[in-house]
Amino acid sequence: MGSKLLRRVGNWLDFAASVLAAVVVAAVTTMLLRARATETIAISRPLKYTLIIGGFLLAAILLASAILRAIKGIKGNMHGRYLIFDTPNGPVSFRAASVEQAVNRTVSAMDEVADAALELVLPKGAVLPGEARLRCRLFDRPNLLAIQDQVRATVSDRYLEMFPGQEPLSVRISVERIVFETPGPKPVSPPEGQPAGEASTEPLSFRPQYPVGD
Repeated sequence: MGSKLLRRVGNWLDFAASVLAAVVVAAVTTMLLRARATETIAISRPLKYTLIIGGFLLAAILLASAILRAIKGIKGNMHGRYLIFDTPNGPVSFRAASVEQAVNRTVSAMDEVADAALELVLPKGAVLPGEARLRCRLFDRPNLLAIQDQVRATVSDRYLEMFPGQEPLSVRISVERIVFETPGPKPVSPPEGQPAGEASTEPLSFRPQYPVGD
């Protein structure tokens, strides 16, 4: 399960817990409001009303907080993440997911790489990535440390090829698995005028095990 999916699940669990807590507090407060002085636990009237008011306020705060977090999460998913570059004709925005997918295709085409998933890390309020985090699976080869250096350089070079003049990316690589099977054929670029879907009829032997989109 990807980190993005885990964050989304955690946000929704937090929302559900807040709503449930608000309902429980409101229910207990309502029971207290209906309680009579003749019952087992006697509560003075001022204390009773203080608890009732505090209970309803706490329930309202929990519910409002849950709703605000849900709205913020939904807006974040709708707007996505964008890289914004200043040009002489004005700013240009690129969806981060599209850049990540373009770099993923380049890295995955390497003979030593089974598959890859890149995430561009944008600090809060930033419009350009501070670093790139790459999770990948490598085929079993001699000198894997040298291979990861090649992968790191490929990521940085591909980014600079797309956006010349930008600062080189700091790339953090995590090798999730070393694949010992014989690698299948890599996809080839289609000839000019041929649709991309007809470039190769040979299926890939390995596919990413985690999402690479938003």
